Amino acid sequence: GDDAAIADALNEVSCKFQMPVFPTASPYVLSIGGEMWEVNSKHPVTWAGYGGGSGAGFSIQFEAPPHQQSSTTVSDYLQKPGMPPASSFNAKNRAYPDMSAVGVMGTSQSCPISAGIWSLITDIRLNKGLPPLGFVAPRLWQVAEEYPGEAFEDIIGGDSNTSCSNGFPATDGWDANTGFGRPIWDGFVKHFADDDVHA
Repeated sequence: GDDAAIADALNEVSCKFQMPVFPTASPYVLSIGGEMWEVNSKHPVTWAGYGGGSGAGFSIQFEAPPHQQSSTTVSDYLQKPGMPPASSFNAKNRAYPDMSAVGVMGTSQSCPISAGIWSLITDIRLNKGLPPLGFVAPRLWQVAEEYPGEAFEDIIGGDSNTSCSNGFPATDGWDANTGFGRPIWDGFVKHFADDDVHA
């Protein structure tokens, strides 16, 4: 019926333009992607399938924030093979996600998991007499770039194509599918629950 035709048309547009979603594409939030496991938790890949996938790509509205503009991380990623057509996204805009956690039926699970981890970090900081982190994305990018493998475990495998013919692949380092990867608790405590390393 008409509903199916509308759904097909929307899906076609979404695939053609790597349709970004809101608010995760906003530069004013911490964007969270999704992971799932192949065999067990030691083999994470991007969350895809079961009717959806990890949010991925570039904002259609907001330019890249300063912590992305001053970095080559995103441009380095876009030089890797398997990218969707350059005409389907704006590489100068806010790239997302920043990090990932386990997603089931979407990032509606990975986001609260991440929020819980950040609240535990905030609790440690407050008990040390330190202020809350505030907007953490710039520090997250700095930590991930300067101390690779300490605060985030890279997620390699899968892509965001779901029902499309192309999508953003999950590769080594930051990618527009799982961000810098999933949290490593000891690294989070070292780099975010204390300011000694980043004084």
